[in-house]
Amino acid sequence: MSRHILEPSAQELAKATSKPPFLYELGTDGARKVLDDLQAAPIDKLDVAEKWITVAAEVGDVRVRIVKPAGAAGTLPVVLYVHGGGWVLGNAGTHDRLVRELAVGAQAAVVFVEYDRSPEARYPVAIEQAYATAQWITRHGAKEGLDASRLAVAGDSVGGNMTAALTILAKRRGDVTFVH
Repeated sequence: MSRHILEPSAQELAKATSKPPFLYELGTDGARKVLDDLQAAPIDKLDVAEKWITVAAEVGDVRVRIVKPAGAAGTLPVVLYVHGGGWVLGNAGTHDRLVRELAVGAQAAVVFVEYDRSPEARYPVAIEQAYATAQWITRHGAKEGLDASRLAVAGDSVGGNMTAALTILAKRRGDVTFVH
């Protein structure tokens, strides 16, 4: 029988989180702090160009981060990225390394939605903010070098759940087209 071994840093994290207090016992602010602190450790990050914008949404305006590979020129394909964290956790800081790696690895612009999280915001706020961002990319993205004809949607954890909802909304509403 083979034994799976984690990388040392993953093993360290698994060990540290295997005993109380567990994340779900810390409350919203405590859980957010733990995740933020975990991601705050200094690590090497790929060089990117980034810009923050605000996208208007009927459910409340949303901050959006546009990340491109450093030195990228011309119009780029776009990945609309919706982060995970159980609707409650996660943000641009916790997903910074991942977003940089996606942009550089795909040679694409990654548009990261900093949606309003629960419990402060309730359904359908996060989904509608992400959809408003997709609409913004479709209507105005060209001004930022984003090619809306090559628009993909992706996410992790609950962000993956939201990407499924976004594709259904796009099909029903007909004003956004995702190619992947």
